[in-house]
Amino acid sequence: MKAFELCVLDLNQVLPHEHYDNNRVARLSDSLQKSNMLRNPPIVTDWKGKYVILDGATRATALKKLDCPHIVAQLVKQESLETTIPTWNHVIHNIDVDSLFDSIENIPGGKLRISPADNVEPNTNAHKTLFTIIDSEKTIYTVQTSQKSSSKHLDLSNAVNAYTRRTNVIRTLDSNVEILQKNIKNFSALIEFPPFTIQEILDSAINGKLLPAGVTRFLITNRVIGINIPLNILFSSKSITQKNKWLNKTITEKYHQNKVRHYTEPVIVVED
Repeated sequence: MKAFELCVLDLNQVLPHEHYDNNRVARLSDSLQKSNMLRNPPIVTDWKGKYVILDGATRATALKKLDCPHIVAQLVKQESLETTIPTWNHVIHNIDVDSLFDSIENIPGGKLRISPADNVEPNTNAHKTLFTIIDSEKTIYTVQTSQKSSSKHLDLSNAVNAYTRRTNVIRTLDSNVEILQKNIKNFSALIEFPPFTIQEILDSAINGKLLPAGVTRFLITNRVIGINIPLNILFSSKSITQKNKWLNKTITEKYHQNKVRHYTEPVIVVED
């Protein structure tokens, strides 16, 4: 029995749950055209008749930009995912904290309030906490919005986009400010996001309310990489059924050729 499920999907039925970087999409589109190969399939889960991308929005968007009708994706069942989805922390560096606060508080149309955590009332139904900021002095601030919950994702995306335009953000799992200050030059602050529920993420994707890129962190067991799907297969006029038959046959052959290797130990990937 296969430890994973790959399938060919209609790209029009595949939805992102987070925003993507147009510059990265453009670069990947060029790279895909040159290589004519989809190497790592995006991860998706089915939800309300659509497929929500958990990881790989840039790849899917790059193929859409090339007018590719189909994509190979790794399908994971929702019940195999954690109910609560952890998030990355963002390290801010090379700008001062005042500039960080200014970029967040002045987002277009936003009504965000930054306050020291000690001054935040325990019961603040009128305000929704978007994230917290910890500066180099270990002072904790909360960033809250007075918008309705339906606008929360927009405020969050606008806030993250505002500070990522000013400096490169480093994603990390570390929350120790002292260690981060030692390892990151010109450290300014650490941003921590609250976790999201899987249903919140999926419903938001279906309704087009995207989260900012680089916040959610999906832990996928048996993630497939290095599959190398020729793009001419995806661009061909064959039906999805025919393409899926080809894909299943290809994976079966790779199993028989001992070309499918299952690594259970953690790995470290150093990208170009």
